[in-house]
Amino acid sequence: MLGTAGISAVAASVVTGAVSGARTTAPAELSCSTILSPEEIEGPYFVDNEPVRGDISEGKPGLPVNLRLTLIDIGSCTPMVNAMIAVWHCDAFGFYSRFTDQPPNGPDGPPMPPPPDDGTFLRGVQFTGADGTATFRTLFPGWYIGRAVHIHVKVKANGGSSYIHTGQLYFDESLTEQVAALDPYNQHDFRRWRNDEDDIYTQQGGADSMLTVTPVNPDSLADGLDASINLGIQPT
Repeated sequence: MLGTAGISAVAASVVTGAVSGARTTAPAELSCSTILSPEEIEGPYFVDNEPVRGDISEGKPGLPVNLRLTLIDIGSCTPMVNAMIAVWHCDAFGFYSRFTDQPPNGPDGPPMPPPPDDGTFLRGVQFTGADGTATFRTLFPGWYIGRAVHIHVKVKANGGSSYIHTGQLYFDESLTEQVAALDPYNQHDFRRWRNDEDDIYTQQGGADSMLTVTPVNPDSLADGLDASINLGIQPT
């Protein structure tokens, strides 16, 4: 567990990292300077029609995260109201629900459809409110071979039948390093890939998809994190 000074240093470095990724405003403060969020690969573990819910943790072990996502129409600089956001990511040990037969330590390869199990942990859908924001109660993701720590996201506009954005969200390395020392993340028996070692992060605009993160309790990282980002979307 970190002391107050350590937590403050982590929070400061995370916010600085987010600013360097062009996220210069808090989610509630819409700004026409918000950049278009990069499109990133969907990956092999997406499953459509997941449950609509705010808490996707399902009691899985790990560091709690309050994930706040704000969608901004990049053309009109207005909140995207009643848009659908789908979120999914691996658990602290690197496993995805629906695909728990895929070992996080490899070999790396796409799973064969249909999904081999019916689990739903760390998957869910929310609809944005009048401010363009949706919030998920989740966990800090773990990692698996070849990938940095990340969260997947897909977006549909209000009433839309098809997805208009597919992206991935990332955490500052200084924070991830300290989370990795906590239980259960420290039970991994293979090394963690850093952001700058991840080809998807480096080649598909990962630096522009950095979450702004602060500890819920400045005195204890283990009490959880608040994570947020503005996503600039082109609806048409």
